[in-house]
Amino acid sequence: MRTRPRKNDEPRYAAAVDEHDRTLQSLRTVPVASPGRQRARVVVLAGDRPGRKLPVESVLHLGRSSSSDLHIDDEQASRRHARIARSSGGYFLLEDLGSRNGTRVNGERVTGSVALTFGDRIEVGETVVLFAHHDPLEEQLLERHKLEAIGRLGTGIAHDFNNLLGAITASLDFLAELDGATRLDDAEVSACLEDVRHAGDRAAELTRRLLGFARRTHRRPAAVNLSRLVGELHGLLSRTFDRSVAIELDAAPAVHVVGDRGQLHQLLMNLAINARDAMPKGGSLRLVLRHAAETDLGALPYRDHDAYVLLEVTDSGVGMDEETRKRIFEPFFTTKSPEGGAGLGLATVYEVIDTHGGHVQVETAKGAGTTFRIWLPAGTREGVTTDTADHLESLLRWDRSHALRVLLVDDEVLMRRSAKRLLVQFGHTVEEAADGIEALARFDDGQPWPDAVVLDINMPRLGGVETFDQLRQLDPTLPVIFASGYLERDLETRLLARGAVAVLEKPFKVEVMRGLLAAVVPRAEREG
Repeated sequence: MRTRPRKNDEPRYAAAVDEHDRTLQSLRTVPVASPGRQRARVVVLAGDRPGRKLPVESVLHLGRSSSSDLHIDDEQASRRHARIARSSGGYFLLEDLGSRNGTRVNGERVTGSVALTFGDRIEVGETVVLFAHHDPLEEQLLERHKLEAIGRLGTGIAHDFNNLLGAITASLDFLAELDGATRLDDAEVSACLEDVRHAGDRAAELTRRLLGFARRTHRRPAAVNLSRLVGELHGLLSRTFDRSVAIELDAAPAVHVVGDRGQLHQLLMNLAINARDAMPKGGSLRLVLRHAAETDLGALPYRDHDAYVLLEVTDSGVGMDEETRKRIFEPFFTTKSPEGGAGLGLATVYEVIDTHGGHVQVETAKGAGTTFRIWLPAGTREGVTTDTADHLESLLRWDRSHALRVLLVDDEVLMRRSAKRLLVQFGHTVEEAADGIEALARFDDGQPWPDAVVLDINMPRLGGVETFDQLRQLDPTLPVIFASGYLERDLETRLLARGAVAVLEKPFKVEVMRGLLAAVVPRAEREG
């Protein structure tokens, strides 16, 4: 096969590519396809973070450089190692970019460029990448099932929210009818306030769990505390599943994997819903998580990682016969009624396990319940991006207090009014703004500038992130605390990296905001 020239002469390079395309077409190496009809992606099979998937549009660079589309953390990889590009004829070509250790396709070293076909394996050092067909319908089906799963949880969620709202309104009605002479430290008053706080905390927790499940999952893999995730699921299921289903949890602490938190949450939720549906008259659901022992690993068909974690989800339901068990991971296969589901739940489970480089086995029998055993490559806490919870732990150690001028920016009047009430109670002076434009107007030369800003993220006219950018131009040292009712973790990480003091999820706790503001140095001291 002909090799291609280096890309140092654009006209000559383009002509060589076209000539290469014509040669391939004449040899009929690859069926001709228009660029608009062929969709491709790469899937990491072995190496750093197996299971990663990236679409290939016009060009995709592979290498050790952080700017590479597919970053390969492998000492044998060059910074710009290779690239996959779509040619004018619709083919996908792999070109080695003069790498130090070379690139191999299906075991053969590439000396220049080579045409790829779906199923080819690309080797860069110890990293193996599969070149595969990409069907956008797959992502749509996953999103459809996610919505389906949320809908099927709706009854339980509505029941739980109504109970929480009932507790809150009953307590407030009781307080409203008390005699005017009743003191705030009265035992019944304290009990009512504690019930309202507890109900609010439970409702906020439930909302966070649902948002974590519903969010799209196009995120970079990271270290995930699976013990914490399973614990969160246990709490959610305990409040949403029928009380006839007993839910047991046996999770070892600090079990970590490397992956996508949203996808792993979806995997757990789908298994739990499937188990619940297998127990129409009630039963038991048991979740077990531990580091896999050597005896556990003997059941694996093959091992491409040194260590694994083992997750077991066991139900006492109706079980399955052998014929059904063989088909449960097929998309659209279901034993339920048309109203019961589209048959995507376990197909999604298998997809998530596969993309994370894991394995799954199913043990079941008719009338004897079912156990799903899932092995996932073990991860560590090393390299975990510091999240807001860890960030706050250090900030809350501050015990000093200042009377600050605080600018509170939020488009929701009720939220602004209640937050202002708290901040004033802390001893601070509070100014309000309904959006970013009003907030920036407070920085006119004729007005005293605030010591700190509490800033909502989602607002009309000018949102929180855009407002933050302009505030940083006015005063790079201005302490800004973000608050949002819907928080994307990727955005949280970016805002913290750009200098935000903290990123809070509403409703935030009183002691958290008090501690954050206690750590703020007043403007007069900063400038003096």
